[in-house]
Amino acid sequence: MIRRIPWLALSSALYLSTSLAHAEAPASSPLQTDAEQNKAQAAQRFDRGLALFNEGDNAGALAEFKQTYALMPNPIVLFNIGLVYAAMSRPVDAVDALTPVVDSATLSPEQRERAKKTLLDQQARIGRISVTTVPAGARIDVDGVEVARTPLTGPLRVAEGSHVIGAVAEGYAHARKEIIVAGNADAQVSFELVLGAAKRPANLTIRSRVPDAEVLLDGQPAGKTPLASSIAVPAGQHSVELRRPGYLPSKQAVDVGESSTAEVTFELAVDAQALAQEGADLTISVREPNLNLSIDQEPLRLYTGPVRLPKGVHHLHLEQAGYQPFDQEIRLEPAKHLLLTPYLQPTPEARKAHNDNVRLHRTWGWVLTGAGAAVAGGSIAWLAVNSSKKSEALETYNHWVDQVSNPDNDSVCDGSSALGDIPQCNAEVADAKDKYDSAKSRDIPGYIGLAVGGAAIVTGVVFLLTGESAHRYDPPRTNARAEAPRWALTPGPGRFGFGLSAAF
Repeated sequence: MIRRIPWLALSSALYLSTSLAHAEAPASSPLQTDAEQNKAQAAQRFDRGLALFNEGDNAGALAEFKQTYALMPNPIVLFNIGLVYAAMSRPVDAVDALTPVVDSATLSPEQRERAKKTLLDQQARIGRISVTTVPAGARIDVDGVEVARTPLTGPLRVAEGSHVIGAVAEGYAHARKEIIVAGNADAQVSFELVLGAAKRPANLTIRSRVPDAEVLLDGQPAGKTPLASSIAVPAGQHSVELRRPGYLPSKQAVDVGESSTAEVTFELAVDAQALAQEGADLTISVREPNLNLSIDQEPLRLYTGPVRLPKGVHHLHLEQAGYQPFDQEIRLEPAKHLLLTPYLQPTPEARKAHNDNVRLHRTWGWVLTGAGAAVAGGSIAWLAVNSSKKSEALETYNHWVDQVSNPDNDSVCDGSSALGDIPQCNAEVADAKDKYDSAKSRDIPGYIGLAVGGAAIVTGVVFLLTGESAHRYDPPRTNARAEAPRWALTPGPGRFGFGLSAAF
């Protein structure tokens, strides 16, 4: 059973520092140092841990926080790891994580107070079990995981509740006892091991793709799937049974010989009636289509919509072209819907192709837009200057045409006057006409440049609009909070103001 602590209480403490938790991950660069890369990756891991915790995936959040601590050891990260352990009802690990940082000056006064309070609470949830065996030198396991050998140097620390304690020694049968220990209390378990029918025990491996199923060996609890290791058993025939709510129980008999190894695999079938009554729906939301989904190690299949699953723990495996495989453990509550929004990391090849595409479209988009604007601007300036010259040429041409058409006694084009020179006037008209035609022809390069510049601008804009988004592979922001729009009214003598402010 996973114990959830209030999200608001956790979110107020789950941060590294302003420079790390809220830092945007810088783009990869050859000049970037390893320390900067680790810091950027740690910030992404930390934000990912916050998102997973907020979705109820404590195991995933713990993994991300541990990776953050490996990249950048920090008392605040260890403090957060301890809080997640507490939420997962793992008091021993929570105490081990919180003890070194409870008095750390790196923590704020509020965080130190919370660390002390959580530490005291978790210490009260730890029980102590003393184990003795005859003979000594036996291997001791707790819930199927070997933890020590007798004689013990001190009591075993375990979470309050029910546990299966096992003991086995060379030549002796594996003995198990179930014990219930209270928080902040002591318990004792003694084993008098019995010589096995064979001198050397056998090893039995129990596998099932369904997690969190209770394993019964010869009717006695032996842990839950997946078992961390094989189980030492006396040679002979044994009965193995798996049980989990939402599935039909399955039982098999297995015969193992002396010093041999055996393996038994279970395929638990879903209980249709329990699925209808207590099952839960899972919806997965990703950016790209064609998502391949595997649940509890089943073969991959195309995700097409919500999936109904038995309540409890399940392991998800997601694959999508261009992205790295994604794994996450989830816990489904009866008759409740879970929306999962996983962040899939792109493969290095996909990220490089994406970055190349973005650079190509941006570079050519801005080059063509800028060059087109320059050419168009130059062409407009050319046409403006030539327009003035064209107007002057037209004015001169009209003047001489008027002189020829309407000569008077004072005009050089007056044929009745001795001063009149008709051929000269005609020559002036022809020269003015040639200059005007030449000025008009100089408009052609301007119009061509204007068309070329406009085409380049349009092409550049198309490049900018059709390129991939530079933020396509950015992780989802989990700590950004949109502010609600605010209206402001500013009255006063002789003035009136009304405004709207909002954050996007």
